[in-house]
Amino acid sequence: MEDEREQAQQLVRLAQRELLEAANQLRAMRGYSPLSELPAPPFCSFCGRAKSEVGALVEGLGDAYICRECADEARHLLLKG
Repeated sequence: MEDEREQAQQLVRLAQRELLEAANQLRAMRGYSPLSELPAPPFCSFCGRAKSEVGALVEGLGDAYICRECADEARHLLLKG
């Protein structure tokens, strides 16, 4: 049981590092400064900005959130197809 808990915690830490890396790549493309760590939830799962920075967030499944700017960009990409 303890091994499973430790494995789960390692996976969560790995996912958080990968999310931070992806968010910083998107932030760099948009001219935002990089994050040293993810903000406290809720934050945009795509750009990593906190709710206090973006205003409203749309909540998805599994504690995923998206801000208006990222949603607009995603919509544009989908329409561009």
